[in-house]
Amino acid sequence: MDFPTTIERPSVRHKTTQWPLIISVGLVVVLVSHLGFMPLDTGDEARRALVSLEMMLSGDYITPTLHGERYFNKPPLYNWLIIGSYRLFGDYSSFALRFPMLVSLLLLGLTMFVVVRKYTNSTVAWVAALMTLTNGRVLLYDSMLGLIEITFSLAIYAAMMLVYYYDRKRNYWLLYLTTYTLTALAFLLKGLPPVAFQALTLLGWFVYTRRVRLLFHPAHVVGIGVFLLITGSYYAAYFSQNAIPYQDVASVLLSESTKRTGLYFGWGPTLLHLITFPFEFIYHFAPFTLLVVLLMRRDLLPTIKKSPFVVFNALTFILTVLIYWSSPQAYGRYLIGLIPMFFTVLAYLYCEHSSPADRGRWWVERIWLVTTLVVAVGVWTAVFYPTTRVLPGVFWKTAVISILLSGLAWQMTLNVPNRLVLMIAVFIVIRMGFNWLVLPGRATKRQFYQESATQAANQTRGHRLYGYKTTVGDGPATDVSSFHITAARGEILRLTDKKIADAYYIGDSVTLANEHCTTIGRMVLFDRHPASIVQFK
Repeated sequence: MDFPTTIERPSVRHKTTQWPLIISVGLVVVLVSHLGFMPLDTGDEARRALVSLEMMLSGDYITPTLHGERYFNKPPLYNWLIIGSYRLFGDYSSFALRFPMLVSLLLLGLTMFVVVRKYTNSTVAWVAALMTLTNGRVLLYDSMLGLIEITFSLAIYAAMMLVYYYDRKRNYWLLYLTTYTLTALAFLLKGLPPVAFQALTLLGWFVYTRRVRLLFHPAHVVGIGVFLLITGSYYAAYFSQNAIPYQDVASVLLSESTKRTGLYFGWGPTLLHLITFPFEFIYHFAPFTLLVVLLMRRDLLPTIKKSPFVVFNALTFILTVLIYWSSPQAYGRYLIGLIPMFFTVLAYLYCEHSSPADRGRWWVERIWLVTTLVVAVGVWTAVFYPTTRVLPGVFWKTAVISILLSGLAWQMTLNVPNRLVLMIAVFIVIRMGFNWLVLPGRATKRQFYQESATQAANQTRGHRLYGYKTTVGDGPATDVSSFHITAARGEILRLTDKKIADAYYIGDSVTLANEHCTTIGRMVLFDRHPASIVQFK
């Protein structure tokens, strides 16, 4: 299908060989079909779910809590979105928990397409958006979890793009008002990082364009005022309900933003991370990050400078990624908000300023071809592997995946100008196979912990139930059990080291050592950690 050109915009040299609508619909199908299939994850997803549930049960939507204790680590905006989804679907299901993430992910792709198309063309926009949504990290991991990062990425990407949009229009009042509003919302999602992103975006662009004076525009002061008004309104409400020192909240927010940086880890780990980070980045967002070879050209700067929009994306990415490049414990999901700019640059170079005969691109596309063939053949191990061979319809599902991948591999061998689109389709098919063949085995393990917690909840109905000392609540891993118990009982599972008459407790071999108690039942916490439901004598 041919795309019309628009622009600031060079003509389209490469035309996609697949219908965008078919690939886009296929992506939506694989994202939605198994969104709620997996029970709650044992990582941060469980904490997001539990904090949101406790806000609903307490009726206090201002003060996030964890096991009934104040939880300062993250502001509450994402919890509000989860609560809205719980109410929309009328349950505490995994689908309801992850629905805000799904909406944010699709909006991120749509926002990218609209913005990038305005300043380049439809081909570059569509490819850049799909690279962001279908890379390995997003498609095979983060798009399955109800975490903050996707929604946070939408907010900060939109804020960055509005800087460019309103700068082109010379409308600095709207530039500062809209971007600081989004920065405030991003702050209420994750704390301090969006403030740094906003500062680096504005400073970098206005210094590059030699218009530093715009940083002192009166609208900038008003924009900062809007940011303080939005964030301050929440904290004013918070402190009106909670008589605690301001520094208690501020210190936690600051710690959450700095605990993964070189300030905490020291010089050794930081220097090592400076070396390994580029390789980790390529790994997390493969296979499309292999196109980094397109940056290895003598005329790179003149080529990028042909499009001011691409310059803005490249500059903003370079400046903002330094935050994570210098942070030894920067998880891959933290970078999702920055990869749209990186992939915009790569899509522009691939579609507008490279050809299949270019050596670097030729090798990358051959790696894609070999990978596709290996997966097309390797998927047949599902028919023999003990965990998957017992799945219903495993043979025909494996055959469908293998045939589709083989067909795409065959297409890659033809003289087509845009194998990147084919690789996007390959990853959508891989996600389909992941849904059919990989997730059922993982779901069984998670289902075990859900059933164990639900059984414990049923055993303790009609009695007060507490987590004893540090048996639960000592880390995100036990939040899974806490969530399922809380959801089943409709009561917050609080922690205590006090012994209350007639109350039941969840304890383990460590916390119950040398204690005199009667065992009421048993349960298993993650990861295969035995615990008991007891009543003290």
